Amino acid sequence: MPLTSVQEIKTGRAIQHGAMEFSTAPVDLDTVRRYRLQRLRTKMEELDVSGLLLFNQINTRYAVDATNMQVWCSHYESRCVFVALDGPVVLFDYANHPYLSEGIPTIDEYRVLPAFSFFGAGGRCHDFVKEFAAQIEDLMKIHGGGNRRL
Repeated sequence: MPLTSVQEIKTGRAIQHGAMEFSTAPVDLDTVRRYRLQRLRTKMEELDVSGLLLFNQINTRYAVDATNMQVWCSHYESRCVFVALDGPVVLFDYANHPYLSEGIPTIDEYRVLPAFSFFGAGGRCHDFVKEFAAQIEDLMKIHGGGNRRL
């Protein structure tokens, strides 16, 4: 595949990230991204689930195509995706670097994931877990329409 400039990728086509940033996608990535997200939402509706919380990097990649640090994220809880049936898709990531997911149309909101593994939080794990749980509870209250199934 021919090398392409970052500017050309950002202005003319769906953006690829990471190691693939300078290659031309063989398909329309935005179409694939939207199709995958719609498949998830269709299944959520069938199962009467108002929110989906994905941590596994294969699942998060399928849902939104966020690719940063996949191997690292496979070993530590440092990224997850919240998908509301009738609401936003929120990417929770390990640090405040929203530019790493810029241009991905399936991500509506970017938030920093409170570090709740011992590696990232040390003795404050429980505090950060409570903070994260409160954010998910809030998203479910706002976008769940009374349905609390996650």
